Amino acid sequence: MALKLSHYHVVSRPVFDQIEEQTKRAIFVTRTASFRIIDQGSWRLIEQGNFQQLPSDILAELINIELLVAEEEDELQTIIQQNQATITEDSDLYLVVQPTAYCQLGCHYCGQEHSPKMMSEEAQKQFLERTKKKLQTGKFTSLSIGWFGGEPLVGLSVIRSLTPQLKALATEFNCSYDAKIVTNGLALTPKIAKELIEDLNITFIEVTLDGTKEYHDLRRMQKSGLPTFSKIFRNVVNIAHQKDIDIQLSIRCNVDYQNYEAVSPLLHELATANLQDKVKFYVAPIHSWGNDAHKQSLSKEDFAELEIFWLSEMIELGFYPQLIPGRVPIVCMAVSPNSELVDAYGNIFNCTEVSYVPTYGKPNEYAIDHLSGQTMPGNRERLGNFNQKVSQGNYPCSSCKMLPVCGGSCPKSWAEGIEPCPSAKYNIEDRLLLNYALSRLTNEIEETEKFSNQLS
Repeated sequence: MALKLSHYHVVSRPVFDQIEEQTKRAIFVTRTASFRIIDQGSWRLIEQGNFQQLPSDILAELINIELLVAEEEDELQTIIQQNQATITEDSDLYLVVQPTAYCQLGCHYCGQEHSPKMMSEEAQKQFLERTKKKLQTGKFTSLSIGWFGGEPLVGLSVIRSLTPQLKALATEFNCSYDAKIVTNGLALTPKIAKELIEDLNITFIEVTLDGTKEYHDLRRMQKSGLPTFSKIFRNVVNIAHQKDIDIQLSIRCNVDYQNYEAVSPLLHELATANLQDKVKFYVAPIHSWGNDAHKQSLSKEDFAELEIFWLSEMIELGFYPQLIPGRVPIVCMAVSPNSELVDAYGNIFNCTEVSYVPTYGKPNEYAIDHLSGQTMPGNRERLGNFNQKVSQGNYPCSSCKMLPVCGGSCPKSWAEGIEPCPSAKYNIEDRLLLNYALSRLTNEIEETEKFSNQLS
């Protein structure tokens, strides 16, 4: 079989490995999300297409991780077909629920319009009926719920009402059940967290902190103007150290040019609180939420450069950041024909970024259905046919080496003419070298420990 070097790869600049006294390169095959280290001599043979001169074991490995593929293969279509197959075979029914349209915070970059509306008992009943019809198809083995906002904990009474009924539906149709929540953390006391975990089957909680107190409180204040950082931070620390609960806890730090200097101090504050092995932490650039918030963001290149510094600092402080992205066959709910979001008014969307956003009109142009059955202006295909558009070359994703590990990022952003490419596209080579250095350090520590054990 004639071979070619896959389009879907990234290779680092050459570095001298002082342990092995050889020049090496780090390689990332995005179509299989495989990371490897290779010597410079072998890389030259690969670049020149002299694959048969490689040692047989190396050649076999490179074929196995799909760095080398069949010469006649249309790789873009392979990726799209694999993505579509994963979507078709997906047996998890993922539904996002916004129990309320309200949020206590008045974040300046938020595009939502908040009101005290709670999901009514009638809407809850209609949602449960809709969910039952989906489960009756027999396609699913799991039911996953995402509680989202507004601020979902303001609608805790709705979560308490729906959860046992959703769990009963899952049991009725032989499905497992789990849930996650994205919250501002203001009401996330240890008592509430324990209820979420033990009674409401929530296994993942994400909280936002936009830097340390002096930065966060200027951006994520209550609508009354009162500060929020101290209370949220205390809640996170208390939950993380609460020994009688088991939860995956994630902290997201949203940044733009006004607060990027707060990331490092926040990391140090989290480390001082001994949260290194208790929380996942990541930084996200401010993006458009039906508004012009993205115009306050750092350039993608500047953000990517800063992110490498933050990732390095995290490692030094003892955190465990994800350096190498994984394969993303299902980019988001938009491309999944059964996934959807329902808001407190009963509007149904296949995107989490559009509800409660006045920019999109009333009724919302992205609303694809309504719990009551009334006709809505949107349609699922507007965002749902994203993979087909990529396949046809409508977006730059069709020629991007990172497509397999980002899935195209955000269909809505592309549709609105805003490039949503992830930071890894701009700093992947540095990520590879950082991962290489970390693996070397880990190996050295293991060897030292092994030697010490032998001596003792």
